[in-house]
Amino acid sequence: MRARRVPAGALAALVLAVVALAAGCGGGGSADVVRVGLFLNITHGPALIALQQEFADGLAGVPVEEQLFASGPEEVSALLSGSLDAGYMGPGPYVLAESRAPGRLRLLGAAVTGGQSMVARPGSGIRDVADLAGRRVAVPAHGNTQDLTLRLLLDRAGLRADDQGGDVEVVPVKNAALPEAVRQGVVDAVLAPAPFGEILVADGSAVPVPAIDRAMDAWRIPATVLVVNEEFARANPQVTRALARASARAVARAGRDPDSVVNAFNRRLSESTGKSIDRAVLLQSLRRSVPAVDIAPGAMDRVAEAADISGYLGGPVSPGALVPRPG
Repeated sequence: MRARRVPAGALAALVLAVVALAAGCGGGGSADVVRVGLFLNITHGPALIALQQEFADGLAGVPVEEQLFASGPEEVSALLSGSLDAGYMGPGPYVLAESRAPGRLRLLGAAVTGGQSMVARPGSGIRDVADLAGRRVAVPAHGNTQDLTLRLLLDRAGLRADDQGGDVEVVPVKNAALPEAVRQGVVDAVLAPAPFGEILVADGSAVPVPAIDRAMDAWRIPATVLVVNEEFARANPQVTRALARASARAVARAGRDPDSVVNAFNRRLSESTGKSIDRAVLLQSLRRSVPAVDIAPGAMDRVAEAADISGYLGGPVSPGALVPRPG
């Protein structure tokens, strides 16, 4: 395992998760409600449509209550404390949690594969990973899936992030602030979850970097996985199996009907912010976001390797923790 140099933002999030674990009440006992977490992201589309249909009548007779989160570490903290039973998140936060609280969470399966893209300022000359040397690259947060993917890309190209002695400055920028950051030249490139890269391309703020996208596509890293509190799963095996099956049905429906994902996402976004995103942009982003329950062989191992390269791991991650156990 490599030396651990965790940036302050990631360290704070991880400390919060550990504190939640230490103070948590656990997720045991028979459930009278299933508390399911998710993000208001297009890559959480299967979860958004499941709430309308597959989860609407409950799971094995137990009603479902949704909880929205803004970040993976926040959701992990809720899962470890027992205030959340299951959640959709990126694979990065799950792997980091497993390295610090082994066996407390269970991977049920994926929901979306892909769902991230690299875009760059027009005229920046960035066409491949090697061109990121000496540049500033935005990711949504230290320790999230895009951050880990970027550091794996850099490692493969013989580069390092600035917090590991390299010359690629990895800059955390919230998705909503990306257009201004790119237009003002604060960053040269962005590794963004869908649909934020597509939004930057559509409004002319950035151009795609196909060579980097192809490299990421070959890894088939999940954008979204479904995780459950292990104590909850053991106490409620029928509910857990029903959750995995219902989620799989929603994933299949999302694959058959991308419009249902767009409609669910824009409806919830409008309810939350009063805004919506152009349908054509969302549909374009879904071409890179493949609904899938199965996880490609080696994909989760790459996430764990990226976390190790990044210096974020708190300890070894068992190979068994990287394999879905749907019930």
